[in-house]
Amino acid sequence: MEPQLERVVPVYNKTEVFGLQTFLRGKFAVWASNGSSSSVQELGNYFKNIVHQSVQRFVPHKILRKNSDPEYYNKDIKP
Repeated sequence: MEPQLERVVPVYNKTEVFGLQTFLRGKFAVWASNGSSSSVQELGNYFKNIVHQSVQRFVPHKILRKNSDPEYYNKDIKP
């Protein structure tokens, strides 16, 4: 028997929008003030980190598991 595979998938349509907006506004002020003294690479990395943090905090995640039933148990009716 092969092990069951799991994936964690973000559910974007259930995002906590107001918390995300507040978080991004706070981070943007800091990001914009550091813009003049940083390189483009540093700004890009900081932006990616902000986006990653916001997804982890405000977007719920769902665990998808592989169906453990055999192939012949499925939803389709075959003629």
